[in-house]
Amino acid sequence: MSMYLAENSAPERPAVVPKGWSHLASALPHQSGEQAKRNWGHPWHSLCSYQGKLKPAIANSLVGALLPQGGGRMLDPFSGVGTIPLEARLAGHTAYGFDISPAAVAISRAKVQPMDPSGVWDELDRLEKWISLTQDGDDNHIAGSVSFNGPVEAYFHPDTFKQILGARAYFLEFGFDLPERAMVLGCLLHILHGNRPYALSRRSHPITPFAPTGDFERRDLIPRLRTKIERILAAELSTAADGLIFDQDATEAWPDEVNDLDAIITSPPFFDSTRFYSANWMRLWFAGWNPADFTNQPKRFVERRQKIDFNVYQNIFRQAAERLKRSGYLALHLGKSTKCDMARDLVDIAKADLRVIDMFDEDVGHCESHGIRDKGTVTSHQYVLLQRRG
Repeated sequence: MSMYLAENSAPERPAVVPKGWSHLASALPHQSGEQAKRNWGHPWHSLCSYQGKLKPAIANSLVGALLPQGGGRMLDPFSGVGTIPLEARLAGHTAYGFDISPAAVAISRAKVQPMDPSGVWDELDRLEKWISLTQDGDDNHIAGSVSFNGPVEAYFHPDTFKQILGARAYFLEFGFDLPERAMVLGCLLHILHGNRPYALSRRSHPITPFAPTGDFERRDLIPRLRTKIERILAAELSTAADGLIFDQDATEAWPDEVNDLDAIITSPPFFDSTRFYSANWMRLWFAGWNPADFTNQPKRFVERRQKIDFNVYQNIFRQAAERLKRSGYLALHLGKSTKCDMARDLVDIAKADLRVIDMFDEDVGHCESHGIRDKGTVTSHQYVLLQRRG
């Protein structure tokens, strides 16, 4: 690990590295003790398995380092499944998040936006009634139209697949703007496929659905979904602050209400990571993608666009400088590989709007891959701390 201070480009206000940031850089607390455990953190971090999810312990350290005591305001413009905003909520901060993956938006809304637990059960009852009235499970799905490691229908018993199609049609009809409905959808996405008894599919990987194996077995959707929801709601967020998740492209104009921020904390897609939209294909299909979306939608993803030009971040840094408080910070968690030093490349762009306070690297060569190649060729994680000028 290396650490260094960058030049101070705003002499009227000397750069100060927050104590919590210095502790993160020197101690890397997420690598030892309780925080090193895979299941560390609030149970809602496990609402749905998802490739590319930031380690909750890292999010916890960043939130603690950069947000004020007594409650602040923060944004994660690449919020994914809401790991950083959830940690902010748990610490009493107002949390905002952006993403353009419908599966990620649903999961993060379930974690971040305040909800009425009784409304979740009402949503489940409505879904159960909808499925019972949709006997043919017709949501216009065409057999074989979505196929990565085998067509999606090959993962399920025919009767189970009819129920899945009925449930998919329900969310296509009513959406998931409501956090209660997003909770039902997020829990369903978790049990959609996997290698454990709760899964609706034949045996497959719980994160990236590999080609299924084993016998076809009818597995009714509602009972398994009810059990998952019960487990999640048992770990309530009674003391958490407010949060709001937007279906929002971070490179476009940000919503007006996302302002006066104490911190922007985010982990953009790594330059040389595996493709999230490919790894999460079945959940994206269930959340609404059709066959054409798998060709067209990835073109919008920054993980694709940054391989052409890192200037895709220009508008993000400009808006960050506009929305941060005078003392506000922007923290980036990045991935370094043999092909790209993301921190160096992004800092060169960010310096037009923000000043660089600190940077350090963390070797991740020791990290386990959980049975799949989920790190690409990333050799180090990089942490960059920027601040609004003036």
